[in-house]
This record gives sequence, structure tokens and C-alpha cells, in this order.
Amino acid sequence: MHLCHRSRRIRVARSENPEEAIAARVAALRPFLGRTGEERQVALRRLLRAERRAAGTGIGYDAMRHAALRRLLAEAEPARFTAPRPRPARSHEKAATRGGGPSSSTSR
Repeated sequence: MHLCHRSRRIRVARSENPEEAIAARVAALRPFLGRTGEERQVALRRLLRAERRAAGTGIGYDAMRHAALRRLLAEAEPARFTAPRPRPARSHEKAATRGGGPSSSTSR
């Protein structure tokens, strides 16, 4: 009987808390990103493109680094929306509010 070890998958278990590991990566990356806000955004976008390419190929991808870069980019970008945008009403919701939906039928 021949056993092929190549078909086995590698399983990984992390012993540290992911939030602590991401926070450590954020602290380690922060000094290398530039001085101004614009320099930081440019550097972070470049690094995130490289991480996405690595994720696509599977070579050199680090999920913790990717999460740290996303967190740093969120800090560097100005807040786009201060309040959540209202969701547009769907067609069945419009009919129900006008009184023309199935929930508004009159009983005889």
C-alpha cells in the first residue's frame, strides 16, 4: 500500500488572539508609511494591491498583514459617511405602503 503525503493539507492553529496580532502588525507598519496623510494613503494602497495579488496566487499571502493594512487605510482615509445612507424602498414595500399589496386586502 502506497501512501502519498502530498495530498495531505497543512492545518494551522494560532495560539495568539487575532485582534492582538493585528494590532501588533499595525504598530509595526505605522512608522514606514510616510509622513503626510496623502503619502500614507498612497503607500497603503500600493501595499494592499500587492497583498491582493499574493492572495490570488497564494504565494506570500499573510492574512494578518492584510487585515492590518486595511485597518491602517481606514484610519488614514477621511470618513466618507457620517451616517448610514437610507436604503431605497423595494417594489413590494412600495406597494404595501400605498395600500395595494397583498397585506392590505380587505376581507368581506
